[in-house]
Amino acid sequence: MFGTVRLVQSLPKLLVLILGFAVLSGCYLPNKFTLTMQVAPDGRFAAAYDGTLTQLQFLQRIGSGELQGAQVDEYVTIYENDMRRSPSFKEVTYLGNAEYQVKYERQGSLTEDRQFSFPSRNGTIMGLRYWTAETAQDHLNRIRQTNPPAFNAIAEAGFLREPYIMEVFGDRLPAKIRQDLTANGFWIRGEIRIWTDARVAYSNADQVVQGSPSLYIWNIDDLNDNAPQMVMAWMPPNS
Repeated sequence: MFGTVRLVQSLPKLLVLILGFAVLSGCYLPNKFTLTMQVAPDGRFAAAYDGTLTQLQFLQRIGSGELQGAQVDEYVTIYENDMRRSPSFKEVTYLGNAEYQVKYERQGSLTEDRQFSFPSRNGTIMGLRYWTAETAQDHLNRIRQTNPPAFNAIAEAGFLREPYIMEVFGDRLPAKIRQDLTANGFWIRGEIRIWTDARVAYSNADQVVQGSPSLYIWNIDDLNDNAPQMVMAWMPPNS
């Protein structure tokens, strides 16, 4: 989920925001971070995150006074254990105000995993998925409606007939939440880097360094920045 919360003003103001958007209360949101991923044409990937994550539901309960003293300590451990259930979280350190410093490393393959989402599927800073024959048209319709230039680039690259496609994607906070968070002094600073040799039809990267592999860079310094998006040809084994 693109966005972060920093406890820089009064908690009552924060509670108005969070309670108005309870659907996001279970999300881990990024702050200062570096997120990197290598993607092979056959769908193998390696991802790493080094930065902070804020647990929004935990923050709301601290701010409301529902959790105090030893109860806060208890939930520090609960949410730390929640992250540590995944062996990909190599380090988790509590910083205060529901914020954790984390290091995350994950390797996998779309052939086996079908989809990668960090930190979770209900709040994805960055993910990687493939389109099936059954879902490709739905994905194309989504892109046609939400990002016409991307759809045109995909069409010009001949990907409307491409049998195998993989997509880098990310979630984004609703506009109202982004506006309110910005007004209350919340901020985000991060960089996303993706290396790939795959054939790319479209990306919204801020910078592309051509090579073998090519490097795609997103500089995230505003809650209103677009989530990363790339559409690439996928060459699954035995295809």
